[in-house]
Amino acid sequence: MHVRDLLGEQGLRLELLTPGVPLDRELRWVYTTDLLEPAAFLGGGELVLTSEGWYRTPADCETFAASLAEGGAAALVAGDLLLGEVPPLLVEACERRGIPVLAAPSEISYGALSRTVIERINRERGRELADVLGRHRRLVAALVEGADLGGLVAMLATELDTDCWALSVAGRLLAGPDEALPPALRVRLAVQALRAERPPASADGHTLLPIGRHGAGGGHLVVRGAPADLGTDGLGTAEQTAELLALGGARRDERRRTEQRFHADLIALVDGGAPPGTVHARLLTAGISPDRPLLALTALTRGALRPWDLAADLAESVVDETAGAKAVVAGGEHGLTLLVALDREDDGERLAELLRTRLAAFEPAADGGRIAFGLSATAPDASGLDRALEESRHAARLAALRPQRLSLVTAAELDSHLMLLAGVPAEIRASYRHRLLGPLEAYDAEHGADLVRTLTVFLGENGAWRTTAAALHIHVSTLHYRIGRIEHLTGRDLSTARDRVDLYLACAVD
Repeated sequence: MHVRDLLGEQGLRLELLTPGVPLDRELRWVYTTDLLEPAAFLGGGELVLTSEGWYRTPADCETFAASLAEGGAAALVAGDLLLGEVPPLLVEACERRGIPVLAAPSEISYGALSRTVIERINRERGRELADVLGRHRRLVAALVEGADLGGLVAMLATELDTDCWALSVAGRLLAGPDEALPPALRVRLAVQALRAERPPASADGHTLLPIGRHGAGGGHLVVRGAPADLGTDGLGTAEQTAELLALGGARRDERRRTEQRFHADLIALVDGGAPPGTVHARLLTAGISPDRPLLALTALTRGALRPWDLAADLAESVVDETAGAKAVVAGGEHGLTLLVALDREDDGERLAELLRTRLAAFEPAADGGRIAFGLSATAPDASGLDRALEESRHAARLAALRPQRLSLVTAAELDSHLMLLAGVPAEIRASYRHRLLGPLEAYDAEHGADLVRTLTVFLGENGAWRTTAAALHIHVSTLHYRIGRIEHLTGRDLSTARDRVDLYLACAVD
């Protein structure tokens, strides 16, 4: 795709501001930014989108244009939402450097513009890819000609004469007959697909194949019938379709990353104390009304199986299921932040309830990673975003202290003892835990015992002997023996409130 093709793209209504600059540069990707000097983030050939959030003085136009040229930008699309016009000095500075400048109408969101351009670029790349793909030509041709994920899944269903679906990593329906796969079954299949040691997996009478690496990010292809029922040819066709779907997934991932970089700039503006007008303009550009109730959701991730992909999809899933809610997502390798616009302030409670339920369902599938969610209280409008962001981050740090692999802490829980622990440096927390629980951990390692877990459950059950024994599936007399051993090894008396609190805090430190 070349710059000149942008002017003929239906629906974009872009206006060329530099008629004297050649339009034959090839567009390789799209990058949205409000950084004053974005060169370090450009690889060459990008269509750069900006709403001029970097503008402070007229001299900034020269600095910004020089950075675009240094990074090899192919063209610039500028909006007038923030400043009321595209600065003439910016147009002149880009024109001197041979960078075409196009003006975008205020009603066109950069997200929609990015999707349109990226889809066009990927269609052209797909045609090149078709030259080297020889198998399953009909499916490949459909992909190259722009068949979406739903089209490919429908073609597979016709080939195999059975129902087929594409699910996101968290079980959202991406393609396939909605009524034939109930929501609860989708979640159950997604959990089983993530837990599978190797593809294809089989669950509830369905065959599960990863779209992309182990289904992380790309999701899962679901075919009605067990692998043996599909036969060798049918299973091979399904596997090839999953590979082609992964190509489409790569396109979606690139679009998502482009949008997330744009939204990351928005988060940075809020954190940096940008003027309200700037923040409001960026929210509108992202498709969010700054006058609606807003909340922030932060997720901290670590471990294998790319938990970031699962965190993003879980968060977006519950937003989709909250009536009227809409979110923008900004993220990186180890965490993400969502700004969620609600219809009503009390919708935040519904979102938290949905997320807790979904996290409980996926807990068995999270062996290779940890996700800690923090949810802020609802702010009445964009003026409270800075507080909401800080609350969500603090809540996420508290969630990371919990023993569950997938956990959520809301702003309502920030008055607990864990708030104090989250403010203590990690090395001090680790030292505290080791001093109190180190003897138990050493004993467990040497004897294959379970004293640390026994203590955690006992304290969590408020010292109730029978309830604790039932939770651990042991006899009460066995529990008495273990507690006696714990008291001997730690030198603490679990009948006293002080020692119970000390050990409880130690167990809460991860």
